[in-house]
Amino acid sequence: MMLGALAQHESPKRILDAGAGCGVLGLMMAQRFPNAEITCIELDEKAAEECTKNVKSSPFHERIKVIQGDLLVSLASDYDLIVSNPPYYFTDNSSSQGNSLQKHSSTEEFSAWIFACYSLLATHGTYWMIYPSNQEHAISEITKAHKFYETTRHVLLNQHQQAVRIISAYTKQANPRIEMNFLLRNQDGTYSKSYLELTKEFHSKTPSR
Repeated sequence: MMLGALAQHESPKRILDAGAGCGVLGLMMAQRFPNAEITCIELDEKAAEECTKNVKSSPFHERIKVIQGDLLVSLASDYDLIVSNPPYYFTDNSSSQGNSLQKHSSTEEFSAWIFACYSLLATHGTYWMIYPSNQEHAISEITKAHKFYETTRHVLLNQHQQAVRIISAYTKQANPRIEMNFLLRNQDGTYSKSYLELTKEFHSKTPSR
């Protein structure tokens, strides 16, 4: 939800949801950017089927294309905006094959993912990604190796003021980085006012927890 609400580009015409899962990010992009064509790509067959179903039942179905395939081999380039919640835990200790596909990756596989996103991005495009704060160093090393320059960083904090996730924007041009903290929950565990305000357009009703 946060990635879909925060991802920015001045006027994207082509948007890619890389590793789309059930298609939530792609649908959010279609809602936020009414002049853009959206591509959702997902490797897992069942997730891609669910994504297709969700897209077909949405008011944005004419602008969203769903592809069941490998990000590394299935697409043409020059997307203005790419959003991604990639597999990010660099470990083999996954609880199931499905969980492994969704969350686990070797350093080499993740590096290939980042290279693919870099290659698919237009010269002046922006790549937005969410990842756990405890993977910050490893991900920073990989993105720097591919000459992806981090331009914006949102550090997401829980009710204890602890960083839990980071949402970063990357471009192919080096610029000073803007960093800010974002409190997700209040001390009692309810969603913060900032969170509710940012995501209000995407809730059918206001959540409390």
